[in-house]
Amino acid sequence: MAGRKRDAITVGVVGLGRAGWDIHVAALWGRKDYQITDVVDLEEARLEEARSELGCRTYRNFGRFLRESECELVVIATQSRDHARQSIQALRAGRHVVVEKPMATSLRDVDRMIAARDETGRILTVHQNQRLGSDYLHIKQVIESGLLGEVFFVRRGGYGYHRRRDWQTLRKYGGGQLNNTAVHMVDQVVQLLGAPPVAAFGDLQQIINPGDVEDHVKVVARGENGRVVEVESTMVCALPLPAWVVMGSRGTLVSDGKTSRIRYTRAKKLPPIKPIDSHLVAERKYGFGEVIKFAEKTMPTAAKSKKNFYDYLYDTLRRGKPLFITPESVRNTMWVVQQARKGTRFK
Repeated sequence: MAGRKRDAITVGVVGLGRAGWDIHVAALWGRKDYQITDVVDLEEARLEEARSELGCRTYRNFGRFLRESECELVVIATQSRDHARQSIQALRAGRHVVVEKPMATSLRDVDRMIAARDETGRILTVHQNQRLGSDYLHIKQVIESGLLGEVFFVRRGGYGYHRRRDWQTLRKYGGGQLNNTAVHMVDQVVQLLGAPPVAAFGDLQQIINPGDVEDHVKVVARGENGRVVEVESTMVCALPLPAWVVMGSRGTLVSDGKTSRIRYTRAKKLPPIKPIDSHLVAERKYGFGEVIKFAEKTMPTAAKSKKNFYDYLYDTLRRGKPLFITPESVRNTMWVVQQARKGTRFK
């Protein structure tokens, strides 16, 4: 095994699939401030790859890894059903934990994870890394700028037409479109609510994919402040639809995820008008001839973050800065996810 890097955060990655290897190992590999010292997987071929490429210790048994490894941080990148159990075990073994999305497959398990965090005094965070997505940051900036006035509605969409047949199509592993892709989008719009969610509704359907989970998701949530957000994430849409729609009292933004078109009135407030208290509509026409002048602008749907997920986590673990993604903030997301399942056959 390679020598210990000075003051580096030592990491054990649990699960070497798409998320574990292609996302977390890829993000940590070669950094001076992190060092992958251990990996865990059930497949010997993947462990051999890790030994060869990373020069780290390898384990097939999660319990043995926790007993023998001295790593400081554990990254849980296993199947969704295992996230809560393994996170709690790692916390109780004295490790800080990064857990992949979804944080858990039930709100009860989310609360158990937070309780284990409190009990152990360790750091627990969730890889909801799309809070750093350039399109999300752009939308957030536009909303906060006031250009659209008082924002009352945000829609986030993800569209495609394709089939899959891996474990994400089976409920017993915690699969499904809501736990997989849509949970990132739900997390984004919950952050854009600007207030805690107080109501949520979902429509989950299985259309073309095998297995026993949803491949089409719609989620609607309302915040304490009255703002409404919506997510539509589907594997059954053969034409492109907007990735973002934001409506405000002064204008609207529509984006395909790369370019935003914004149409807005420069007037901060429209002139006041009063209703005409009469059962007759003048000239049998709607409206009263008002012409509202709009300005338009087109811009990239992109705003860069100065840091990535692991930069922020290093700041917390080594510099004592506040945690970038708290489990409590993700609990709001998971509450919306749980509410969205109610009344469907995928609860």
